Amino acid sequence: MTRHRSPGGRRTPLSTAPVARRRSATRRGTPPLTPAQSALRNGVTAAAVAGGSLTLIAPMITLTTAGSEADAAAVVALASDRSRAAATGGGGDTAAVPVGHPGAAAADGVRMIAGIEPVAQLADPGPDRLDADALLKAVGLADVARKAEEERAAREAAARCDIDLDGLGRVKPWVAAAAQFLGCLYGQPDLIGVASRGRVSDHPTGHALDFMVRGERGDRIAECALRNQKALGITYVIWEQKINYGGGWQRMGDRGGDTENHVDHVHISFAKRPPSGTPSVEVCG
Repeated sequence: MTRHRSPGGRRTPLSTAPVARRRSATRRGTPPLTPAQSALRNGVTAAAVAGGSLTLIAPMITLTTAGSEADAAAVVALASDRSRAAATGGGGDTAAVPVGHPGAAAADGVRMIAGIEPVAQLADPGPDRLDADALLKAVGLADVARKAEEERAAREAAARCDIDLDGLGRVKPWVAAAAQFLGCLYGQPDLIGVASRGRVSDHPTGHALDFMVRGERGDRIAECALRNQKALGITYVIWEQKINYGGGWQRMGDRGGDTENHVDHVHISFAKRPPSGTPSVEVCG
């Protein structure tokens, strides 16, 4: 080893600082990279930069002691080729190294090569779009419900009309209430309340009503009365030669004329005690 003399006449050996640093690194448990490992690491880094935003899908690369620097460089070249192919849509799978590729020889000295492929960009879904058909259907249903509510309110108001009940006589209060409810709903027909009859009847005591109608309007009055039977305190209804106590219509015998057979009026008889319910227009057709 060549030595030189110091101005003081003493010989000074060459600096050993690099050797000391290498020994210190070895003692810390971090051995320096071999040329092949350094080349492979730098190559994979270059491939990642060239490919843009990339994802490593394979485990960390582990090198065996076999292989030369030229083999490592070939593996790096193969990784770069794959990253460029993935970035341009050519695929980014981790298939085996093909025979004849420059990295084939180096593959024997590599346990696994990290596959590199671009990270997929998620499209912004944007705001939710309303289904036009569903919206139109909802608007239509709301309109139907609104109209139904308006009709119900109008019918309830109609059931409290200012109908003339003076001609009924001294009927019971719940009988008069039924006359107003049914009479207002169905056009205020002529009414008969207290009246004398040649046979047993509820009219003389003020527990019966006659609605002087024919045909469809009579059907509707009889049906509405039966649907509100408990609320109005009704015991039975006679209409078109049939009687109904609440369990269905029963045929009656022929009495010889429209009035006697109740073809020109609906007869309704009421209980002797007042009801506790409230009639509803919603159950009436």
